[in-house]
Amino acid sequence: MAAKPILSSEVGINRNQRTVPVRRSRTKSARFSVAVLFLSLCFASLAAAQVDRKEYPAPDFGAGSVWLDQGAPVPHHIAEYRGHVVLIDFWEYTCINCIRDFGVVKRWYVKYHPYGFEVIGVHDGEFNIGFDANNVRAAAQRFRLPWPVVADQSHTTWKAYAVEGWPDRFLVDPKGTVVMKVFGEGNNGLLEAKLRELLAIAHPEVMKVELDPDENEFRPECGATTQETFVGELYGRSAVEDMAGHHVGDEADFQPPHSPPDGGVMLVGRWQVEHDGVTSEGHGAAAELRYHGRSMYAVLSLKGAKQVRVNLFQDGNPLPKEGAGADVKFDAKGAYVEVTEPRMYYLVRSPALTAHLVALQPEGSGLTLHSFTYGNSCQLADAP
Repeated sequence: MAAKPILSSEVGINRNQRTVPVRRSRTKSARFSVAVLFLSLCFASLAAAQVDRKEYPAPDFGAGSVWLDQGAPVPHHIAEYRGHVVLIDFWEYTCINCIRDFGVVKRWYVKYHPYGFEVIGVHDGEFNIGFDANNVRAAAQRFRLPWPVVADQSHTTWKAYAVEGWPDRFLVDPKGTVVMKVFGEGNNGLLEAKLRELLAIAHPEVMKVELDPDENEFRPECGATTQETFVGELYGRSAVEDMAGHHVGDEADFQPPHSPPDGGVMLVGRWQVEHDGVTSEGHGAAAELRYHGRSMYAVLSLKGAKQVRVNLFQDGNPLPKEGAGADVKFDAKGAYVEVTEPRMYYLVRSPALTAHLVALQPEGSGLTLHSFTYGNSCQLADAP
């Protein structure tokens, strides 16, 4: 028998209420100094990446960084990469836009590494889980990143490059000069053409290597999705509709007054309000989210628990198999995901881009919800 969802309809909510789109921008983690404001963005909601061709000497990697060398040690200073073309990729391990571009950069690495092309992944955390170097190391292994990764724990490299958000990529020529910056997901064709041009100076044969097709995953026929949804008090932009009067550190019983609008979250039961998320307290807690998209991803972690089963419902019924993401499992109770580690979980992959009301029902305390992101019909990232 399928588990019964704890949904807003059970507390007298009108599901036919008109939805209102919610637009949100993303700012950097609270771990930054309060003296400096860092505006940034995980590029889920914008239509195209931004390209900057301004040239300047590439800054070195900053102090306080943790190099996660895999195998043989690699150079830890930008000067040691002179003579090579280097792509410095600023990423965050829970950012779906970064994850979707990994496949592209991996293809470039295979094609151009023999000609002197190098990639260095610089990881800067957003949520608290992103500041644990072990989590970053596990993510680099899970995504099978073949290039060196450095955890920029003090954000010194981020500041030196004046990074705007995730992903943000900087192309450095053999003389150590930044010659192109691409902020956001996309514009890969321009970036590949430029790195080939730089490599061809010493290796003209590289021009015979076949270019990737330059696919625009934000073209109109791909469809538009809900903006990224933050759950905690991070940036003061919580999507929780009934957060009024609740602050970081509060443990409160939530009784939502209405069904959430698009991009909104309703909490049911007892939750602990955190800076970068909300944590379930006891049985009976649930969260309800309305969104539109082809796929949906959730950043989830645990607090004081080794694992938590989370039952999943869509429009009042267990999430169907044909719309399940890669992390979803099924048994006699219905659809669920087993949260065992702090990361992004692949929850929904629908046959078409549509609007849905999704509910998450944790079986116990300790589940932390951080954020939700979405994909259109052209952005179908597969789990590693």
